[in-house]
Amino acid sequence: MSLFWRRFLVAGIWIVAAIVIQNVILSQLPLPGATPDLLLVLVVGWAMTKGSLEGVIVGFVAGLMLDVIPPAVGTVGVWPLILAVVGYFVGLAADDGQRSAITPLVIVALASVASMGAYLSVSVLLGTSPMTSASEIIGQLFTQGLYAVALALAVLPALSLSIRRIEPTSPRW
Repeated sequence: MSLFWRRFLVAGIWIVAAIVIQNVILSQLPLPGATPDLLLVLVVGWAMTKGSLEGVIVGFVAGLMLDVIPPAVGTVGVWPLILAVVGYFVGLAADDGQRSAITPLVIVALASVASMGAYLSVSVLLGTSPMTSASEIIGQLFTQGLYAVALALAVLPALSLSIRRIEPTSPRW
């Protein structure tokens, strides 16, 4: 099997597993604030590892699957756009070379807050936002960032390991 197909297969397995875990387990947890976004952490991790092009592709496919797989809520196309843009900019940031051990966590937190802010902005523009107050929105953004960092502590090393299994010289972080 060629490297392209192995990479495609691994990305597909990660995306499906992340959607299932996010929709079946994480969305049912009685946590305050936002629901932890495992799919976003996956897109960020993939973009940090493989660069902006693959970040866009994985982000778009992950967002599209999130929009069409039940229980899909909202306007179709918003999440593919947001996750593709996040994958692109994270991939660009990952190309900057030298990083500390904290940098991936900071990138995950910033990408998480930016994606939630973009989704809330689009929801307000479309008139589908359930949030009414600024304090509620700030609380959602804060908890989204915290949950993303907590998930990243487990997801990024596992993702790096799985990519290293198919491409021994691949992970840059």
